[in-house]
Amino acid sequence: MSALGAAIKPTPYGRGLRDLITIFLGWKLLLLAIACASPGPGYDTSTQILLDQHASGDETWLARLLERVILRLTRWDGIYFASASTHGHVNEQEWAFSWVLAKVTSGVARVVFSPASFSPLVKHALAGVLISHVSHLLAVTVLYRLALNVVPGTDATRRHVAFIASCLHIISPAGIFLSAPYGESTFAFLNFAGMLSYILAVRQRHSNSHRSTSNGISYVLAAGAFFGAAATIRSNGLLSGLIFAWDAIEAFIRPLNTMRDARSMARFSATILAGMLVAVGFAAPQVVAYTEYCTGGNTRPWCSHIPPSIYTWVQGHYWGVGFLRYWTLNNLPLFLLAGPVLGLLLVTGLMALRWPERTALAPTQQQGRNMKVMDTEVVKHVLPRFALPQLVLALMAATSFHVQIINRISSGYPSCYIVLAIAIHSALQPSRGGDSGARDNMSQVPVGTESLWPLNIWDEKHCRWIVRGMVMYALVQGGLYASFLPPA
Repeated sequence: MSALGAAIKPTPYGRGLRDLITIFLGWKLLLLAIACASPGPGYDTSTQILLDQHASGDETWLARLLERVILRLTRWDGIYFASASTHGHVNEQEWAFSWVLAKVTSGVARVVFSPASFSPLVKHALAGVLISHVSHLLAVTVLYRLALNVVPGTDATRRHVAFIASCLHIISPAGIFLSAPYGESTFAFLNFAGMLSYILAVRQRHSNSHRSTSNGISYVLAAGAFFGAAATIRSNGLLSGLIFAWDAIEAFIRPLNTMRDARSMARFSATILAGMLVAVGFAAPQVVAYTEYCTGGNTRPWCSHIPPSIYTWVQGHYWGVGFLRYWTLNNLPLFLLAGPVLGLLLVTGLMALRWPERTALAPTQQQGRNMKVMDTEVVKHVLPRFALPQLVLALMAATSFHVQIINRISSGYPSCYIVLAIAIHSALQPSRGGDSGARDNMSQVPVGTESLWPLNIWDEKHCRWIVRGMVMYALVQGGLYASFLPPA
């Protein structure tokens, strides 16, 4: 743990971001090197066949290098994303992959890579890789800001926990999927941005002024817009609407006299509108598909379903997704593969859900009078709501998804990173014990922060093995993915 302690020692805000960028670039280069070093054409040659079909005849060293990179990164569903960006959604099964992201990727390919002499497929795949890297870096920085606003304690404590949480997102079990032309990193950025906007709205609500009311409403609507955009990238973005559903139900069951206040009515209306934005983001691609397949004399079996969702039809008809349909003996290894991440999501989600009843957020004597502490009511309001979509996602993955994808789609949910970061921070406190090397390396970490950790079920040893597991899984996954081998 001493090496980990040295790597995540507290840093000022500016230096923290610079260090995060350095770690981000180093990690991405390592994963890319592992992918490019994978031997042979891989188990499946679909990407090579597509590249040969779209060959441009450019035999320069740069073209060959980029083709090798694209060959290694455009695997599994990445082939669908690159193809949909190049040609549009031609086949019905391609609607399982974001129509909006394909349009964005196509636009980036035309603007950024248009002058290049590469083949169209390479251009669009490169655009997808570029979007994934930029989105992942943005997600890391937004998560840093998000954690700063939700973690209780002193400024130094909050910066330290925020830095650890962002590092954990960099080395996420999603691994190379956050570099490949997939939607995971873009979804994470948008979902994190929505949750940050929601936190800022709650903070404005507790400041209780006329200007804060209008600002709070703006932040709520921004959160709904970000969540809606996330739902156009991945359908599980709809789960973030549970945050607004919780707020709406809580407001609805209050005594009527509390709802007669103009500010309360404005906030309630903003919450309903934000929830509608999430629903629109989820439904918009379905409407586009409906007009293409179910109008003008065309029809498909799903057109008469209620609701007529092409996404649900494609997942069930072409990929066999459905309630308990994945529960077969042949899939037991995939459940074992997904088990650690499922467990981490459930444990950290339950901790965040039960946080308000388990922890006291008052500063200790060691922290002193001048140390800023997060508003107790804000933390009690935010953490359980952020945990709810994460818990529902874990349960849905275990019962209704291809369970192994939880290792990558979990990357868009911040509660797991924040709770684990608090556990690591608390485990590294000198007062928590552990080996002397860790205590020496972390001697600058403020003491008196044990109250941040309500259940104390993870000590230094547990945290060390969790982080090691994340790193080793991502590294092995990178090599397997590049050769079109499970997991995916």
